[in-house]
Amino acid sequence: MKIAILETVVPSGHEVEYDRGLVNEFNAKGHSPVFFVPENYPFKTDYGTPVEYLDGGEAVSYSKSGFVKKLFLSFTREYRRKCWFDSACRIASEKAFSLIVIPTATPRYLRTILHSKLRNSKIPVVVNLQVFSFEKKGRLQQFLSLAKKLEKYKNIHITITSPNHFLRNLPNVEYINPPFYKPTLIKSKGDYDGHTPLTLSLYGFYRRDDNVKMLFDIFSKGDFTVPVRFIVQAVTNNKKDEESCNELISLYGDNPRFKFTKEYLRDESWQKALDDSDVILAPYNSKQYLYTYSAMCFNALGFKRPVIISDSVNPQLLDEFKVGIKLDFKDYDETRKKVVNFINNFKNDYPQYLSEINRAAEVYSFENVVKGMLKYNTEK
Repeated sequence: MKIAILETVVPSGHEVEYDRGLVNEFNAKGHSPVFFVPENYPFKTDYGTPVEYLDGGEAVSYSKSGFVKKLFLSFTREYRRKCWFDSACRIASEKAFSLIVIPTATPRYLRTILHSKLRNSKIPVVVNLQVFSFEKKGRLQQFLSLAKKLEKYKNIHITITSPNHFLRNLPNVEYINPPFYKPTLIKSKGDYDGHTPLTLSLYGFYRRDDNVKMLFDIFSKGDFTVPVRFIVQAVTNNKKDEESCNELISLYGDNPRFKFTKEYLRDESWQKALDDSDVILAPYNSKQYLYTYSAMCFNALGFKRPVIISDSVNPQLLDEFKVGIKLDFKDYDETRKKVVNFINNFKNDYPQYLSEINRAAEVYSFENVVKGMLKYNTEK
């Protein structure tokens, strides 16, 4: 079956790995995925798949744009998205595709579909909201209104990959658990074998956050019974985060427990960095992850690495599966005790963590994501 992966987002690390997972799983099931992308699309990696280029202009990025420019680019992107969707509808029909998947959508995509030829496509269209959060005011009502308007278009199927979603009973919306991200470009070193130093890593774009500051203070002063090393990817996305990160480097850069790297990790280097870690940190305090999922957390668990996470990061995951520890960061001494205990007992506790990660991986997988998408085509 020929499957169109309609990707119009300028890719960053997460979209790259998500698309890679979809491609690998579609191929594993014997299907033929093809990327549908705007002209001159800036692929960050080679997925080894054919590409169809869409009419309508190049993809639009908001990177380093001020308010006025971002407003202009928003209108530009909206107009071009309609053109891309019209083009995708035509190409998919002419070349006998069986399914169109939009892997990373927002409610704006639903609005565009209402004004594009896709709404009447004879080919099923899966519109997937996988990292979109509803915590900001107005977003939920916007989504509900658009989903309602799309109900009459029986070829349009909305999926939401979220580990803790509160929306239920919408006839054209399907909930699919998000996937763990497994090693695909490297051979993993395998499970933790008791070695030291124990390596704990904070990867992804660094963000200014009080939880991180408390955690680093604990790491610097903790009375650990095993040698430890803390690796921090000191790559930021804006000036405020950069200033905060530089402050931490000035405080802990000379501490032998810490290693800061400004390397931008991608593909093999990203996967190797995760694989070289023993524990992954996802400590950020953000309501966003109560409604969507933390890509960092789900990358860690795909590599079978236990996690230290904030209680605002997918809390239901650790409520159901003991794959690490969850911290509320409300009391310094209590947080310190939990962190020190976790590290000092890690070797003994690791078999239980690994068993729980393997159990969770049966629920959170690309196999289940793709299965949920393919249900909308009778050729599956």
